[in-house]
Formats: sequence, C-alpha cells, structure tokens
Amino acid sequence: MIAGALTALLVALIAGRLTGHLLAGRGGGRSRRRAGAVDVDIRQWRRARLRLSPPGEADVARWCEQVASALRGGDSLTHAVVTTDAAWVGEPVVPTVAHAVRHGRGLAEALDGEPGDPATASGLAVAVLRSCARMGGPAAAPVERVADTLAARAAERAERHAASAQARLSARVLTFVPFAVLALLAVGDRSVRAALTSPGGVVCVAIGGGLNLLGWWWMRRLIGRAE
Repeated sequence: MIAGALTALLVALIAGRLTGHLLAGRGGGRSRRRAGAVDVDIRQWRRARLRLSPPGEADVARWCEQVASALRGGDSLTHAVVTTDAAWVGEPVVPTVAHAVRHGRGLAEALDGEPGDPATASGLAVAVLRSCARMGGPAAAPVERVADTLAARAAERAERHAASAQARLSARVLTFVPFAVLALLAVGDRSVRAALTSPGGVVCVAIGGGLNLLGWWWMRRLIGRAE
C-alpha cells in the first residue's frame, strides 16, 4: 500500500510539472503576442501624438545634428536616419520611415508618407532629406544647414518669449487683481455685499467682469502675435 501511494504521488507530481510547462508555454506565447500588441499600440500612440503635438524646432535641430554626425562618420543616409530615429528619445520626427525602410521600401519612398510642409520644423527636415535621398550626393552639409536654420528659429522664438514675459505678467495682474479686490471688499464690508446682491450691483459686476475678461483675451492675442 505504501508503495502504491508513493507511485501515485510520483505520477501526480510528474503530471503537475508537465501541466505547468504546457501552461507556461502558452502563457509565454500570449505574453509575446501581448508584447507585440503593446509595441504596435506604442507606435500608433507616437504617431497620433505627433499629429497632435509635432516636435519643436529645437528638437528637430538636435535630431538633424545627430543625423549629420552619423553621415560624417561614414553612414549612409538611410542608415543614419534609421539609427537616429531608433535612438531618439524625444518626439518622433519621422515616425513611419524606419518601419517602412525595414519592410523594404527606399528612403525617398518612405519619406513620401511623411508631412512635408517646410513651414514646420519636421516638414523642413523631411523635404531636405527627401531631396537628398532622390538626388544622391553628400547629404551631411544640407542636413547641417537645416539644423542651423531650425536652431536659429528656436533661439529667436525663445528671445521673443522672454521679451514678452513682462507683458504676460501685466496681463495676469490686470485681470485677477480687480476680482481679488472685489472679493476682499465683499468679505469686509456689509454695504458692499448689499450692493453686490442688488439687481444693479449684479449687472455692474457682470459688465465689469465681461470687460475685464475681454481685455485679458485682447492682451493675450497681442502677446501671441508678438511671440
């Protein structure tokens, strides 16, 4: 009886281990599929985020500098773009190019799927890279000129933003101080509270608040144009 019990226990242990291996194999396959799905989701999220918030001029300038550095080091244009995109940690500049190149498409053909409006930072870089890929020849110098142009744009934008800091502060003060003073008077003076709760007081507060907000919007518009 003891021998039979030990045999049954041994068989149960072996069966349990085999079942665990099978389940682990299935789980591993599911984990790999889940990891692949997560990778696809991340790529889609990056593309959607690029459409909503394209990379800034300073970021694209640094990206172009890295591409030019790889070209100066002897890499081809395709390899420089793909490796720079893989190592880039900021907003993607050409999010679909590396995937298209790995699936056998040429660099110029892959860049055709990217937005090419030279008015934007990424569009300017894409337009120059597309021209270099189609025409051939040394590409480091054109990419470096793109980086210099975008860096100059970013520096000028930062300077305008710093110059308008005082105007932005003045807009905030002129907008919020009247509301703060009115609230302070209403808390400390009964007659002010009575005036505010009267029909005429409500109308005056509504008109004054509307004009104050209109002035805030107008100042922000003027500052935005200057920036």
